[in-house]
Amino acid sequence: MKIRTEQILTFLKIVAWLAFVGYAIKAGAQTVALVVGFINPELGDKLYEANPLLFKLLKYNSSYFANAMSVLVFLSAFKAHVWYLVIQLLSKLRLQTPFSRDIAKRLEKIAFELLGIWLVNIVGMGYLKWLEKTTGEQLGDLGVGDEFLLFAAIVYIVAQIFKRGIELKEENELTV
Repeated sequence: MKIRTEQILTFLKIVAWLAFVGYAIKAGAQTVALVVGFINPELGDKLYEANPLLFKLLKYNSSYFANAMSVLVFLSAFKAHVWYLVIQLLSKLRLQTPFSRDIAKRLEKIAFELLGIWLVNIVGMGYLKWLEKTTGEQLGDLGVGDEFLLFAAIVYIVAQIFKRGIELKEENELTV
């Protein structure tokens, strides 16, 4: 049985929607944990997607806790936004004319967003390391690594390939 490319793209769009919804829920749950953490810290660290290690920071300084949780919320929201951009890309992609300026622009935007996730993660990890030294508490890590830098590079290269494909297509149209 031959699987058609349109079916694969439809499947990828469904996966992208699931990832988008998952990260949006995660960002929302972390936001709720942040707010509840200030109101009732004992309840806050038991909530879904709350990092109990970060709640230890409340006894030192509430701004430490707010900043650390905000980095987690921002990363989850950033990832949800990347998946939203992937959904838009897959919705605009047409197999009859895949090399379009819009697709290349969207690919480039996704690459820069992935680079942004990597940068926020680096800053967040530095902040957590500083907090560990300052408070003496073990806080863990953000769970995101250097793979986002690799993903950003790959998507950027694909965007450049699409741009070159557009240039070749336009040259061919002019020579006819």
